[in-house]
Amino acid sequence: MKLRPMTTADEPAVLAINTASAAHLPNTLTPDRLDWLRLISAHSAVVEIDGQVAAFALTFTPGASHDRLDYQWFSETYGAKFLYVDRVVTAEPFRRKGAASMIYRALEKAARPFERLVCEINSNPPATAGLAFHAERGFTEVGKLSHADGRTTALMAKELGE
Repeated sequence: MKLRPMTTADEPAVLAINTASAAHLPNTLTPDRLDWLRLISAHSAVVEIDGQVAAFALTFTPGASHDRLDYQWFSETYGAKFLYVDRVVTAEPFRRKGAASMIYRALEKAARPFERLVCEINSNPPATAGLAFHAERGFTEVGKLSHADGRTTALMAKELGE
């Protein structure tokens, strides 16, 4: 299992993983949106297992040109003191094999200068596995957002000590 920067060659696999997990994600990714997000991201990474893209992650620092409502909430609430996880998605055949945990260990290290790692998780309808995963990693709910499409998201943060 290897964590590495995402490349253009990874994009078809990343888009396929994202599409297969669409029911648990706040929005879909098109090739153009993925290109744009990679351009403005702090981290765009993949986990490779046996030569296949098994998972991917996108993160953003304060001041990024991100247009998501939850990112804007974190910006207003925490100023420059957060690293935002836009998404960590694992392909179904590779779930529960440690890919997401590997990504989060790396992101927690990267987030230390920002004091906290933040994300949003669907809470209505609930992304039960995502909520449980984040709770186990020490994330707590710091807010809620209601969206125009009827969804509610839990805004989660993990405070990082020295």
